[in-house]
Amino acid sequence: MIYRIAQYRRDGDFTDDRWDVTHLGERTLAEVFPIRHPDHLGDTYRLTEEQAATLAPLTGLTFDLETCEYYLEPTAD
Repeated sequence: MIYRIAQYRRDGDFTDDRWDVTHLGERTLAEVFPIRHPDHLGDTYRLTEEQAATLAPLTGLTFDLETCEYYLEPTAD
């Protein structure tokens, strides 16, 4: 699986950007998101403020939750 964080402007329908966060590993992502087991990481998850705060130092990304929504979007590799 490839795991990306997708950014969508609140007033738009298309992604502005996507960042590959696969390097964080399934176990770390499963801990950040409400997932009981890493094997269940196949769904799309919207980032909360708490999750964005946790992911920011791990990824180096800055999340602007005022104007954008962010989603973890897994895809088959």
